[in-house]
Amino acid sequence: MQNSYKQLFRLVALALTVIWCLPASSFAAKKSPVTAPAPVKVTIMATAGVNGHLINWDYNFPRTAEFGLVKVASLVKKERQSNPYTILVDGGNMLSGSALTDYFAITPSKLPNPMMAMYNYLDYDAVVLGAGEFAYGPLYLSKAMALAKFPVLAANIRTSDKTWSALKPYTIKELNVGKDKKKEKIRIGIIGVSSAQPDITDKNYAGLKVTDQADAILSATKQLQNKVDTIIVIKNDGIVINGVAAATPTKFGSSISKTDLTFEKIGKKWLVTHTETNNVYAALAPADKGMSDAAWPYHDATLQHLSKRP
Repeated sequence: MQNSYKQLFRLVALALTVIWCLPASSFAAKKSPVTAPAPVKVTIMATAGVNGHLINWDYNFPRTAEFGLVKVASLVKKERQSNPYTILVDGGNMLSGSALTDYFAITPSKLPNPMMAMYNYLDYDAVVLGAGEFAYGPLYLSKAMALAKFPVLAANIRTSDKTWSALKPYTIKELNVGKDKKKEKIRIGIIGVSSAQPDITDKNYAGLKVTDQADAILSATKQLQNKVDTIIVIKNDGIVINGVAAATPTKFGSSISKTDLTFEKIGKKWLVTHTETNNVYAALAPADKGMSDAAWPYHDATLQHLSKRP
């Protein structure tokens, strides 16, 4: 019996010796390899030079037209339904340029500014100031900007006047792209620069200083470089995304620029691995009923005013 106990003790001691000599990793729970998130497609849609054309109507030759923000709205809504990661921006020159904007610039009205109201309706993510925004003077512009529910950008316009406190050089758009409660964000920096070149005696630019676009872009980029995954530069005459020129939207809302960015997470960083850009034409879309109804009071008031002109 004693021999049996001695033999059992030796076996237990041997087993303990083997266990103590094994590397700890042999008993640690094996970690599953970290699976990188799936690629994410982000769509950038851009308008520019809408010039006060809300309704698909030509005020110069009174008739329906294949342009206007109401048709752009249909294209934007369709894209948002297809891809929730859609960003909408405007390159400026939207606040003036039509009989509608001329009328509401000089006529007192209980209605809010037509362009700001409809841009809010369409839920823009950022709008850049163009020369057209200054057409009716600084007071008109500052009042219009106060209504904006989106960032108004112009990195190369500087002022110490608190009237322009809403004017920003850039904004950051955060997209929550995590799945299954995982926190994943893609951060996109949006810089806006204006092509406005005012004469120093132009009272419409009172209190404002327009600086060099390239210097302003460089300064804003330095501020953004460690905060975002990619940068979009919106100019009045075009859009640059991650250093690549995107399709240019055409005037009056006759087409909208669409750029698809494919992001892949490599290590801890979301990187753009593919870019595809093209124009989508308003002629292919119906007028959005919701926006048409919202814009009708402005259009109707303009038509009534035009009918009374000598």
